[in-house]
Amino acid sequence: LEEQANELRTLREQSLQRYVDLDKRLSGGGGAAGEVPAAATPGPAMAGDDTAIVVPGPTAGGTAPVAAQPGEAEAYRAAYALVQSQKFDQAVQAFQQFQRNYPAGKYAPNAYYWLGELYLVVQPPDLESSRQSFTMLLSQYPDNSKAPDALYKLGKVQCMKGNREKAKEYLDQVISKYGSTNSSAVKLAREFNYESC
Repeated sequence: LEEQANELRTLREQSLQRYVDLDKRLSGGGGAAGEVPAAATPGPAMAGDDTAIVVPGPTAGGTAPVAAQPGEAEAYRAAYALVQSQKFDQAVQAFQQFQRNYPAGKYAPNAYYWLGELYLVVQPPDLESSRQSFTMLLSQYPDNSKAPDALYKLGKVQCMKGNREKAKEYLDQVISKYGSTNSSAVKLAREFNYESC
C-alpha cells in the first residue's frame, strides 16, 4: 500500500512537471508580450522561469485584473519557482499568501489555477480545495487564458471524487465552449477516459 502511494505521488508530480513544461512552451519565450518583468536580482531557483508566466488580460464577464502592484510579480515568481522545484507544500503556502496579499492582482487568475493544480498533487490530495480554486478562477476570470484548463481540471476533480456524470458535464462544457480554439484542454476533454472515474 505504501509502495502504491509513493507511485501515485510520483505520477502526480510527473504530471504536474509535464504541465509546467507545456505551460512554458505555450507561453512563448524571451521578451514575449505579457511576461512578468524579470526581478532585479533573481535567485537561482527563479532564473529562467519568466517564460512560464502568463499574464491574464482583462475579462468581459468577470473582474479585470489590475496593474501589478509593487512586489506582486516577485511574489508570484517566487511561488511559481517552488512549483518548478517540486516543493509543492511550500508552493501551496506561497500561493495562499500571494492571494491574501494580492486578491485582485494582475496574477490572481494564475495563482488560483496553480493552487488548484497543487491541491491535486499534495499528499493527501485536497480535492475540495482544488475544486474551489478552479471554480473561483472561472467565476472571477471567465475569459482568462487558463479558463479552459480550469474547466477541464474541474472535470478531472469530479472524476477523482467518483462523480462520473458531473465529470462528463464539465468536460462536455470544455468541448462546447472552447471547441473552436486551439486549447489543449479541448483535446484532453475529447480523449478523456470516463471509465477511470
